[in-house]
Amino acid sequence: MNAIWQRWFERDHVLTAKATKLLPGPVSRGAAAVLAHSGDSIVWLFIGVLLWRFGVRTWAVAGERIVLITALTWIVSTVLKAFFQRPRPEGEQKLFYLNIDQHSLPSGHATRIGGLITVLPGLLPLWGTIGLILWGVLVCVSRVALGLHYVGDVVIGLLVGAGTGIVLLMIL
Repeated sequence: MNAIWQRWFERDHVLTAKATKLLPGPVSRGAAAVLAHSGDSIVWLFIGVLLWRFGVRTWAVAGERIVLITALTWIVSTVLKAFFQRPRPEGEQKLFYLNIDQHSLPSGHATRIGGLITVLPGLLPLWGTIGLILWGVLVCVSRVALGLHYVGDVVIGLLVGAGTGIVLLMIL
């Protein structure tokens, strides 16, 4: 590993260690866990299918985009995780899906959020777009604060998701 990557990994570990101190007690950790799981793919597939099936006009289009970007970002992040095989930081390791998904780079949640933030704003009012971005940032911060990902995992995930979203918009 060259010196640049080594320094990046060292900084990533330091930032992540600082972030895990943001949640001192069980109440804040519990709230962060709920927030972190609000970005789960099953949640977004459910929302997307409901909107696609029962939404009218713009909401149905939003539902279609949610389903498509959730599926695409899952595929992309899964392939990249298999390629990089970066172990997760030591954090909330008792969650069941971590037995299946043991790698952290890129964060699948951040990849999905980056995609959602890219494909939905044209269909949302301004307040909806701002809310989506704020929610996405909070989910990413909670994933790091819980020790599920390194800071770099979520930054790269957001970028990969945004790129995937741009490709999807070019196709649609």
